[in-house]
Amino acid sequence: MKFLRKHRFDFLMAFLVLVFIIVSFYMLWVHVPYSKHKNDLAKVQQEIITENKYDSADYFNRYDGEKSYYIIHAKKEDKEQYAVFNDKHKFIKSYSGDIVDQQVCIDAFKEKYKKDPDVVEIGYENEIFVYSLLYRGNNSLIYAFYGIDNGEFIKAYRIDNSR
Repeated sequence: MKFLRKHRFDFLMAFLVLVFIIVSFYMLWVHVPYSKHKNDLAKVQQEIITENKYDSADYFNRYDGEKSYYIIHAKKEDKEQYAVFNDKHKFIKSYSGDIVDQQVCIDAFKEKYKKDPDVVEIGYENEIFVYSLLYRGNNSLIYAFYGIDNGEFIKAYRIDNSR
């Protein structure tokens, strides 16, 4: 007991140094790169909105498929549309037709794979707009793509790591 009383200040200082190291690691290697990525994405979004004269945007995302694209859902001249831009911010294609509710695609995914998707986002595959659904399990990874206009299954990738 005397040992603990005699060295409690040393233990406290060691604990505080350890906490400082963990917090510093988190700030430098996790938070700062994440914030920089988000700020860069916001700059790209603002540049695309300004250059293409969009009134407002309620969805913007960088989609990384076979190539990287920026997907935006915005209003231009009182017409809502999805638009895709390449990694150099050049316009590729837009779609302003009817859109299937993403719940239809989620239900189709659940029915086919018996799993709930972890991530659902708008993507651009095979030169069409798609819902990209992702499931990450302990031993499997499933990517499935459904058309945004009709909800039809486009393609899927499944990776199983069972031993």
